[in-house]
Amino acid sequence: MTKSLEKPGEIKEYVNAKPENEGGKESLEGKKHISVDIFRHSGPPFYQLNEWLVRSNCPEAAPDAYQQWFNSDLPPEGLELAKTKAEEYFDKLNPETDALFFVSSDLVRAAETARIFLDVARERGFEIIKPRSNEGNQKYKNHAEEHGEGWIRKIDCLTLDHLENMMREFVFAQKDYLKEGIINPDAVSEETKEMWVRARKIMEEGGIEDTWGKNYVKFAEKLEKEGIFLDVLSAEQVYKSKFFNMARLVKFAEKKMREQNPKKNTRVLGFSHENSFLHFLNENFGEHMQYCENISFEPEGSEPDDNILVTAKGKTKKMKISRGFERGSVPSSRDEARENYKEMLKKRKIEIGE
Repeated sequence: MTKSLEKPGEIKEYVNAKPENEGGKESLEGKKHISVDIFRHSGPPFYQLNEWLVRSNCPEAAPDAYQQWFNSDLPPEGLELAKTKAEEYFDKLNPETDALFFVSSDLVRAAETARIFLDVARERGFEIIKPRSNEGNQKYKNHAEEHGEGWIRKIDCLTLDHLENMMREFVFAQKDYLKEGIINPDAVSEETKEMWVRARKIMEEGGIEDTWGKNYVKFAEKLEKEGIFLDVLSAEQVYKSKFFNMARLVKFAEKKMREQNPKKNTRVLGFSHENSFLHFLNENFGEHMQYCENISFEPEGSEPDDNILVTAKGKTKKMKISRGFERGSVPSSRDEARENYKEMLKKRKIEIGE
C-alpha cells in the first residue's frame, strides 16, 4: 500500500523542543515570523544511485536512499555553486534577527547541498536550531542527519519516496536507456519493454527535450492517458502530493511558532529536488527550477484558512490549499493502492492567485 506522505508531527517535534521566551509575550505579528525556503540541490550531480540501479540486475527496483554507498554526489563545480549561492542567500539575512532550521531529502545530493549552506550559516554566526533535543544520541538515522551531524532533519515531503520503478522513470531521459543505458536487457520485464517502445514513440513524435524534467512535464500525463507506466506519477500528481504537504507544514509550523513566542524570526531551509516544483513553475511561469534555486513559502496571516504566499522567479503569488475526505476501500493489490492514491490526490485543491 502506498504510504502516507503527511507527517506534520515532524515539524511539531522540533518546535516543541525550542525553549520558550521568558522575556514576556511579545507579539509575533509584524516582528517575528516563520518562512520556509525550499532549494533544489546543487549540480549537475552524478546521480550515482540512479545510474547504478538501472545498470544493475534489478533496474526496475525503487531507489532506496539507504543504498547510497557514497558521501558525495556533486562534482567540484556543484560544490562551488552551492557555496556561492549560500553566500548570496545569507547576505540578505541578519544573524541578530534570524534563526535557522535545516531540513532535507535523504538523498546525498540534497543533504550535501544542505551541509554546505549549514557551514556558511555557521561562519556567518547564525543561530541554528537543532532538530532533536537528545544531545547524547549520535546514531544518525539517514543521510540527511549524517551529513549534518545531527543538525539537518530529514522531512518526507522533500524526498523522492514516491518513485517505485527507476527504469520506468528513466523513460523521460533524453537518451534511450533501454537501447544504450542498461547492461542486462533480460533484467527488464517484457511489459516494461513493450510500454517503453510505445512511450518513446510518443516522445519522439512530440519532440524529445534536452532534460529529464522537461520531458517529464511534457509527456507524463500523455503516457498515463495511453495506459503506459501507470505506476509513474505525473508532474501534477507529485505537485499535489509533495508541494501540497510543504504548504501544510508551513501553516502547522507557523501555528506552533506563535505558541512558543520565539525571540527571532525562524527560517526553515529545505533541500529537495525539482520533481515537486515542475508543475507549479511550468503552469505559473513557464520555467523550470535551476540548481540551488529556491521557492519561498510564508503565511499571509495567522489563521488556518489564510493564504500562503509563494515566491518564485522573483514574483509572489497567493496560494490556498484544501482537500476532501472520505472513507476508502482497502486495496487488494499494489496497483490498486496506487490508483487509490491518485484518486485521493484529485481531491486536493491548490488555488494560485496574484
